[in-house]
Amino acid sequence: MRHPIEKYNQQQAEALASLPEDQRDYMARMFRIGNASYAYYNQVKELTVFGKESESDQPKGDLLDWLEQHLGVSEGDRVQTESRSARELLDVYFEEYLAGLPHDGLRRIEKEGGLDKAKNSYPFRRYVLERHDLGMDEFLRQNLSEEDYAFHVECGKPLSDET
Repeated sequence: MRHPIEKYNQQQAEALASLPEDQRDYMARMFRIGNASYAYYNQVKELTVFGKESESDQPKGDLLDWLEQHLGVSEGDRVQTESRSARELLDVYFEEYLAGLPHDGLRRIEKEGGLDKAKNSYPFRRYVLERHDLGMDEFLRQNLSEEDYAFHVECGKPLSDET
């Protein structure tokens, strides 16, 4: 997969050209997997609350609009009692995210950093995307060749079967 920002495609092409021939295929594969991962994590920018530094800078529209668009909910189907601002909904997601963290120290650090810092973290972005059935594994499977996806899966396996 090509990088969504053209200048990085050019940088990658230059880097590949500077490598010895026997290293190019491997590095090209790593670029494709990295580019697909970048594209996955940046889907979250469709959530308007993620794209701006402060509430006052945010454009009209909110996370609920994004959810309706991606989940096929029409205006008439929206339950009025469930209507929340995007920030309130992200606060709920942040609390869910914190509750699911497996380590108390990590949870404490993430909580101290707060939601605004978490909005820039890949783990929180992935949590929000997966919360809405936008899974990374499926995204990579759809956007990589069979060979690149199989390589990605293999790299994610433990190095040994010992526990």
